[in-house]
Parts: sequence; structure tokens; C-alpha cells
Amino acid sequence: MQGLILFFLSIFTFQLSAQNELKGWVSDQHGQPLGGVNIYLEGSYTGTTSNPDGSFVFSDLPKQGVVVFSMMGFDTYRLDLEKIDFQKEHQIQIRESFNKLKAVTVSAGSIEVSDKKQAVVLKPLDIVTTSGALGDVIGALNTLPGTANNANDGRLFVRGGAANETAIFIDGLKLGNAYGSSLSGIPTRGRFSPQLFKGSFFSTGAYSAEYGQALSSVLSLNSLDFPLRNQTDFSLMSVGAAISHTEVGERQSITTNLSYTDLSPYMGLIPQNIDFQRAPNGLSTEALFRQKVGKRGLLKAFYAYQGSALEINRRGPDDTTGLNTSLINNFHHFNLNYRQDLGKKHLIDGGLSFSLNHDAIGLDSSDVELLSRLSHIKARHQYFPHPKFSLKSGVEYFLQDYQEGLNQSYRGQSSFLTAIFTEANYYFNSELVARAGIRITQNSISTYRTPRLSLAYRLTTNSQISLAFGQYIQSQDPATILQAGDLRASKAQHWVLNYQYSRKGRTLRVEAYHKAYRELLRQNPILNTSGNGYARGFDLFYRDRTGIKNLDYWITYSFIDSERHWRNFEGRVQPSFAPNHNASLVGKYWVSTLNSQMGMTYSINDGYTYHNPNKPGEMQSKTKFFNSLNFSWSYLPKPNLILHLEITNVLGSENIFGYRYGSEANQNGEFNEMAIPQSAPRFIFLGLFYTLSDDKKANQLNNL
Repeated sequence: MQGLILFFLSIFTFQLSAQNELKGWVSDQHGQPLGGVNIYLEGSYTGTTSNPDGSFVFSDLPKQGVVVFSMMGFDTYRLDLEKIDFQKEHQIQIRESFNKLKAVTVSAGSIEVSDKKQAVVLKPLDIVTTSGALGDVIGALNTLPGTANNANDGRLFVRGGAANETAIFIDGLKLGNAYGSSLSGIPTRGRFSPQLFKGSFFSTGAYSAEYGQALSSVLSLNSLDFPLRNQTDFSLMSVGAAISHTEVGERQSITTNLSYTDLSPYMGLIPQNIDFQRAPNGLSTEALFRQKVGKRGLLKAFYAYQGSALEINRRGPDDTTGLNTSLINNFHHFNLNYRQDLGKKHLIDGGLSFSLNHDAIGLDSSDVELLSRLSHIKARHQYFPHPKFSLKSGVEYFLQDYQEGLNQSYRGQSSFLTAIFTEANYYFNSELVARAGIRITQNSISTYRTPRLSLAYRLTTNSQISLAFGQYIQSQDPATILQAGDLRASKAQHWVLNYQYSRKGRTLRVEAYHKAYRELLRQNPILNTSGNGYARGFDLFYRDRTGIKNLDYWITYSFIDSERHWRNFEGRVQPSFAPNHNASLVGKYWVSTLNSQMGMTYSINDGYTYHNPNKPGEMQSKTKFFNSLNFSWSYLPKPNLILHLEITNVLGSENIFGYRYGSEANQNGEFNEMAIPQSAPRFIFLGLFYTLSDDKKANQLNNL
């Protein structure tokens, strides 16, 4: 009898366990099976793991309790046994844990130059080792999507925008007169040495509410926080010489540069298309000081001076003797920036900057002086209450003074602008993020409210799509206000749609955009803001760093359709600085047997529009296509010694950027014309760069 009772009891126990067997599959939020998930009964040591296909069987479970599903990198999932049917197989879905470093980021309209992220399009080293850039950050950016190559100018022209529609910032503070002063037809360069910056943020449209006073684009340069070592760099070049030194202490450091350029010897050997009476020459110096404050504070002070001069004799279509024009420029810039972490949730930063630019222009017997001063004060607070949410707010003030003189007779004016901004980021999860902000700007005649909105969604582990919208204003330049009085700011509205794919050293980026202009400056016959226009198109960018050993290359193509009703044109016209088709191929190849990096850049566009008074209509003519092949060779006989050769426009292509016409018709009833060529068929640069440091591998490759 006792044995019979034990027999029935064992059968009952078997049936009970069979009823309490949990079966099913585990997957992520995308439905992909997850193997190796820990599955256990809460409060016990009973458990199992999922198979590689995500399937699992968990036996001997009670009817009450909680089964926990856990895996590193995923949120824990809890299953209440009282609420389930053990007769069914269960599909368990666990979501990837939110990790801000791995979360999707808004890429529409923005190109980050950084060493922090694996999927970033470019790194700081990339933009200054590009053939044809000649160590100029701006020159390298002109090979990126959204830009138009205007080799006779040297400034940034972004998506149908004029050069003055791009604002440049250093550590969040605006830089006045960001390019070196030059004369028409002679390309300029960015002001500062690339070695001072750790990275940059280049926005080709729909940028953050933090930035204003730019209709088309923003370039934000970030100076080095704290260098790693003491280092002295010497440069001896075919156009001059330079020396730089960095001294690093326990809590402070300073970097100083001194450079001198004079193209007289070079131009004595290489023929030029421009009649230089005095070759371009200049002296510049920079100093960047950094001081650690407490445990989490950093103070940075930056000062730069540039002085330059040149003189040319320029003939016109009706002129056989020419007009002597000279330019002497003096430029000063000071930037003071402070950053302080207040625990884990608060960050404050801000500072002030001051830029002064003085141009003395000689036109035969006339002396013209142009003086501009820009002061910018800014304070910003960032709040991080939760990994999924952040809030950025700030206030800033601009004061601009402008003065012009002719033969010692002067006039001038001042203008101010204040702005407040706030912008929030919210991560719904690692796949979806939203950014919304607004900027309120006030100048002397009006208040402007300009909203910004962006969304980004991760499609797969390696791809994402993002959409951005923004409204922007830019006050009229001081010279215009001096001439016409206060005028309303020009406006632009941006829409940008972006797709980006990055995997194993390969990046594909496709971006479409539409930009609408309102209240552009016109003259009919007096200056007013009744102009309008648009720019629309798409950009393609592909980069491959791993397909071929030691080869790194990227390909860029941009299509733009842009027209404006502005200046003194009667109807809408295509601007001369906005070719319809722009393309670049950039390649860098390391030849280990020669200890050399070979570089090549090929740029092409379909030509520049110009107005021909000998034909009916406006801006009805176009030059032949522009193309330029550039080559560079960096040879490292020692890690700290570099010999660098660079040749622009190797093939000597005769690129024309438009035509100038006489002021009166000739006897045939036509206006004489004169082509506007490149300042020289090609440019040849040769330099020796030597570095002294305790680190024997330190060099200046990132400055070439």
C-alpha cells in the first residue's frame, strides 16, 4: 500500500513539472535571435541559457514567481509565471540598453571632424593632408559634399550660398574677417594654423539653434584642450619659414607659432597670370594658453596677429596701361574661453572674442581705408538630467563697428545684436533621437524667432536616416547699413534629408536639401531687401579606408539648382559661385618601402555663369568646365623629419572664372572682354618640416 502511494505521488510530481515547462525564443527589438541570454527564476539558482537560434526550454518551474531574461547590453525582461500559459511557446523580446555613445546621432546637414566616433566622416588629420589644400583647412573642406570649388576665391561657398553666408567660430565664439584680406581674383586662405585645432563641426545646412548670423553654413573650430608633450617644430618652405613651440606643465600649457611668408623668390622663377608689383608677403604669430582650474575647469586664451601686403597692376578690357592697386592688411584676434563641469549634470562655458581688421588700399592717387571690429560675448549652460535627455541654453551679444575712409575723410557706424537660444535632445531609445530648439534674435529694428527641428532614426546597426529643418536670419553687412541705413535681415529656410551608412572603414552618405531665401539685398535703384531665391539639390559622398591596403580615398559629387533675384538683376539668375555640378576625388596612399604618403586630388565642375553685355538677358553665359589635378608627396626619412612636395593643377588646365567687360561699347557696338584666369597656371610648394620632442615619433604630418 505504501509503495502504491509513492507510485501515484511520483506520477503526480512528473505531471506537475511537465505543466510548468517554459518554451520559446528570445530576440532583440528587431526580431534577430539572441543566443546566450541568461534565463533564471528570480530568487533562486535555477536557470538556463538560450541557444544560438534564440530558442530555450526552462523546466521544473513553479506556478508562481518571476522568470528573468538578462544579457549584457540589453534591458532586463521579467516574466510573471502567474500570467502565462505554459502550453504555449513564448516569443520573448528584450530591448538593447540605451548607450549614448552608441546611440544614433543627427547627421543631416552636418559633418563632424573628430577622433571620438568610429562612424565619423572625417578626422582632423584628413582635412589637412588633402592634396591641393596646401595646409589650409578651408581648402580641404572644399572637397566635401555641399561645397562649390571657386579656386580664384579660396572661401567657402556652400549650397548656393555666397561666401559671407558661412560663419566661422572658434570655441563657440564668432571670428570676424575669417579669411586673409586679398584683392579680386587672388585666392585667399583661412587665417589660422591647423595644428591649433583638435577637430571641427562643419554644417552645410539646418544647423543648431546655438549658431546664428549665417544663412547657409557654419564652421565651428575647436582648439586643443591640452597637448600631450613638449614639442618644437621647424618649417623651411619655398614660400617662407615658421617655428612653433609647445610647453606643457602640470596644470598649464602654451603653444606659440611664428611664420613669415614672401612669394617674391618663388614668383621670380614661376610665371604668373597677374602682374605683381609686390609679391604677397606677410608675418603672423599665434599663441594659445591653457590653464586647468580646479578639478574640472579649463581656461583657454588665444591671440593671433597677421600682417600682409601685396601690390598688382591690373589692366581692364579698355585699358592698356593698367591701374596699380596695393593692399596692406593688419589683423588682430583675441579669444578667451572658460569651461567648467559642475558635477555630472551641469556644464557651463562661454567667453568673449574680439577681432580687428584694417585694410589700407592704394588706388593710384587714392587711399582707401576699411576698419572693422567685432566683439562677441557668449554664455552657455548644458543640463544632463538623464542619459536620454539634455538641454542646452545660452545668451550672446554682438557689437560690430565699421569705418571707411577716402583720402583721410572718414565715416562709420556701429550695430549690435543680442540673441538667446535653447535646444533639447531627447533619445526615445538608441534608434531614435529628436532635437528641437529656437533662437530669438534682436537687432536695432526687429526681433526674429527662428525654430530648428531634427530627427534621426537608426535603420540597421550600420545605417541611419535623419531629417532636419531650420529657419535662419543674417543681418546686412555694416558697409551696406552705412550706405542705406537699417535694413531688415535676410532670411533662409532649410530642409535636409540624409542617409548614412558606415561599416568597416567604408562610409556612404546621401543628402538631399531645399533652401528658400527671402529678403535678399537688392538695388532698384536704391538698396532694399525685396530679393528672394532658392537652392536645391543633392550630395553624394563615399569613402573607403579598407578596400585596398594602404589606400584611403573619398569621392564627392554635388548637384545644385540655384537662382536668386538679388543685387541689380531684373529677374532670377544663377549665381556665378554656384556651378550645377561639382565633383572631387581625393586619394592618399602610403608606400611603406619609400616611407612616403602619396596624395592626389582631382576637382571638376561644369563652369561658372557670368553676365555678357553683348548678349540679351542676364547671367546668360557660362565658362568651360573647371578641372584641376593636384599631387602631393610626403617623404619621411626619419619619423620626425618630413620632406613635402605639392603641385596644384599639375596638368596646367587653363581655367577661366568669368570675363570682365569694358564700360562703353566699341566702334562695332560691342563691349570689349577680358578673361579672368587663375592667378597662376599651377602652384609648386616644397617644404622641410622638423620636430624636436621626447617622443621621437612626433612630427608635423597633421600640418601639411
